[in-house]
Amino acid sequence: MNERLLKILNNREQNYPHALERQFPRIFEKIMSLWDSPELDAYLAELMMTTRSNRQGFPQEVASDIIYLHMLHESKDAPGEPVTWAQLLRDDKV
Repeated sequence: MNERLLKILNNREQNYPHALERQFPRIFEKIMSLWDSPELDAYLAELMMTTRSNRQGFPQEVASDIIYLHMLHESKDAPGEPVTWAQLLRDDKV
């Protein structure tokens, strides 16, 4: 597990992108290297939308991890603790 990301998540391992790290370690490492940079949002958008027709797309759990990281990165400037999936989806039943 990436200690830096775990710290960003306030040690909430249940929010950790295990599938992405396990199945696509190179992409995971690139995301972490771009974290806190303006280039990250463009990279995450590029991952989710491709112009190449020979691509299958990511497995659902990996796509969910990428979307979560994108939303987490967008919300990082908000005060307080990192948001959870439920909060990102505006579900008050955390």
